[in-house]
Amino acid sequence: MKKIFLTTILAILPISAFAEIEYKIIKPKFFVEYGATILSSNGIKTKANDTVVSDVDTLTFNAGNALFVGGDFNGVQLGFSPSYTDQEGTSEFDLLLKLDIPFMEGNFQPYFSLSAGLGIMSMDDLNIDNELSFAYGIGGGVKYSFSENIYMKFGLEYAGISFSTSVENVDIDLTSSGFGLTANFGYVF
Repeated sequence: MKKIFLTTILAILPISAFAEIEYKIIKPKFFVEYGATILSSNGIKTKANDTVVSDVDTLTFNAGNALFVGGDFNGVQLGFSPSYTDQEGTSEFDLLLKLDIPFMEGNFQPYFSLSAGLGIMSMDDLNIDNELSFAYGIGGGVKYSFSENIYMKFGLEYAGISFSTSVENVDIDLTSSGFGLTANFGYVF
């Protein structure tokens, strides 16, 4: 009889634990996160008819601001992250679907980040205007929660965009990619 009782309890415990997790995932919260890219290392490589015509690397302090809004599912954040950069005649606007996944629970959480979406790029010196392409990103960092609603993140992110176009019978391939050191404040409601 004791074996049957013990077996029944052991069988029910994992199911009840799963039900608790399932309940938390079903009730999402919303969040808004805003911050800055403190340091950015970016490279833009331009090819014309398969010949490299430009390969520029930049290192920028206070490279821009970042916004991330969406749903928080028990720490896993899914939302949209728009960004805009304008440097030396090259402008880029990206709208990415971003996913941040924490590795553990508690006030201090390492996290992993993936993003994908669309980007629009313009370059004055090559007469490229509003070319649409696929944009992507990957990153990671640490999140510290001050309370249930307020947190801060420090991270390292890699992002890239590439596209091909033709200007005056010249095939142009452009790749822009780089790393950014970020610091963001967030609020969950």
